[in-house]
Amino acid sequence: MNENRSSRWLIWTGPLFALLFLVATVVLESDGPGEKASGAEVMKYFNAHQGRGMISVFATPLVVALLLLFASSVRTRARRHGESEVGATVMLAGAVLWAAGMLVGSLLDLALLSASDNNQSDVAQGANVLASADWIPFIGGIAIFLIGAGLTVLASRVMPAWLGWIALVVGVVSLAGPGGFIGFFVAPLWILVAGIMLAVRRDDTAPTTSDVTAQPSPAVS
Repeated sequence: MNENRSSRWLIWTGPLFALLFLVATVVLESDGPGEKASGAEVMKYFNAHQGRGMISVFATPLVVALLLLFASSVRTRARRHGESEVGATVMLAGAVLWAAGMLVGSLLDLALLSASDNNQSDVAQGANVLASADWIPFIGGIAIFLIGAGLTVLASRVMPAWLGWIALVVGVVSLAGPGGFIGFFVAPLWILVAGIMLAVRRDDTAPTTSDVTAQPSPAVS
């Protein structure tokens, strides 16, 4: 499998990530206890959602891997279009931070599930307070990812410019406190659209088989 074909297949990790992310958000996520909830309230909630919570925790590494593969694939495609490293590097850094936020969230969820199952009220209450603030690296990563993706698209035109402007504007707005929740909903939809566009669009900058075979062989002295 040549690099161009493998890159096209890897682009599909974006739409797959978006679908899994949206399903997890709609189906597996629910309003948990607030940061002021008592240990008993926290344990009651997580014991009642034990199965759903464990599915979410163990599915997170797969979702994270898909996100990083997609960001890396877009970066590779943009570099073939002559895009400078700035936007693509920012995009990949944002994806890494976003992924770290998801993993931290899963770590805290697993701690909450374990503490609740073991009837450790104080541990559950403390972990719940930390979990109420785990959105910071998560939303920060989304914002940085969108800003980098917007800059990458506008510089390389690997996708339509309007898609780059959407990513850039939403990314900037997501940095402004409550505006982060806009990025939370827009980012997976952006990845879904962008991934499908890249997967079905011919990469004209990549060398074809005929181009490679047509190159003259080096002279033998």
